[in-house]
Amino acid sequence: MVKIDDKALNYVQGENLCFVVCVKKTSINCDCGNCNTTVRTLKIKVLFETEVLDKELYDIYKYQDIKVFVLKDLKVVGDINVYQKAKIPFMQPIFGVKGIIA
Repeated sequence: MVKIDDKALNYVQGENLCFVVCVKKTSINCDCGNCNTTVRTLKIKVLFETEVLDKELYDIYKYQDIKVFVLKDLKVVGDINVYQKAKIPFMQPIFGVKGIIA
């Protein structure tokens, strides 16, 4: 089940936008212990549906005609909750997602 916070819903509803949840990979290299690792974090973007390429790579969820594209490599562990983080003046809104792990 998908839930979208009221603030996030109001932001995308009038613009015909959708949410895309994907993975951002960050490499961490430490010279002191010769430790090399890659950290995977969730990234959520707001795009027009026409901007989503390779739709077959995503599972598509809907909430009040708003689509949420979730990368098939991600694991859904509960209800998907999309929300808007605290708004910083003069910046685009930042969104977060719960219920999905990388």
